[in-house]
Amino acid sequence: MRNLSVIASRLWVLGSLLVGAGACEPDARLSVSAPLIPPLALEMLTVTVREGHRTWQWHGDDFRSTRDNATPHTSEISTSTRGEVEVRFRFQTGNQILSEGTVTLPLREDWRWGVDIHAAITDPRLQCFGCFGSRAFALAADFRPVNRDSIWVVWGGNSISNPVIY
Repeated sequence: MRNLSVIASRLWVLGSLLVGAGACEPDARLSVSAPLIPPLALEMLTVTVREGHRTWQWHGDDFRSTRDNATPHTSEISTSTRGEVEVRFRFQTGNQILSEGTVTLPLREDWRWGVDIHAAITDPRLQCFGCFGSRAFALAADFRPVNRDSIWVVWGGNSISNPVIY
């Protein structure tokens, strides 16, 4: 009986160590924001994120503004720390696709990616601190806000444990 108690104690300690080690794993995250102006609306937007065998999808209702961030954004998801993540967007009304596109980002440890999707005529990254890249996608002429002809996807990142203050 004593041997069974010792084995149970050792298994409990081993399980505790494994759970504790899992909490120390490197972290990586991603979120998407969409500062849109009419005639574009969140209800037209779908964002799909693919990383390995995992997929997340957000629709307009999933984007929320908060007290700390007035720009509509998704919740933050945890991603792997290696490989790539694909972020795909689509603006659609009825059967008409207004704009769609994909960007692929590298994953790494201790890193938080932020992806912005919005309409502009020039590259918004040029006026952004901490942005790493951008890409423009055609936008249907009937749905272009004034002085904006493309959907731009802009991405930037920062360390989670030691963030740079821009």
